[in-house]
Amino acid sequence: MKIDLFVDLNTEDETGLPWTYLDQASDPSVVVPGRLLVVGAGSAVAMAEVIDVAADGLVHVRPLPGSIDIHRAAASSHES
Repeated sequence: MKIDLFVDLNTEDETGLPWTYLDQASDPSVVVPGRLLVVGAGSAVAMAEVIDVAADGLVHVRPLPGSIDIHRAAASSHES
């Protein structure tokens, strides 16, 4: 499975959200607030919403409950 943004899902800062830096993205241009991306590292992956991208490249994400396939199917049905 292609990971869009490498994030250690166990990291949280004062926001209570996992974070990483923009340079950890396979394509930084898709990392925009509101976008759903596949995030994680190794076998720990999830679909997550990009919450914010700071000027210094710090990115916060909100992992979504459920499987990645469920979220992909829902996104596909909205695009049709």
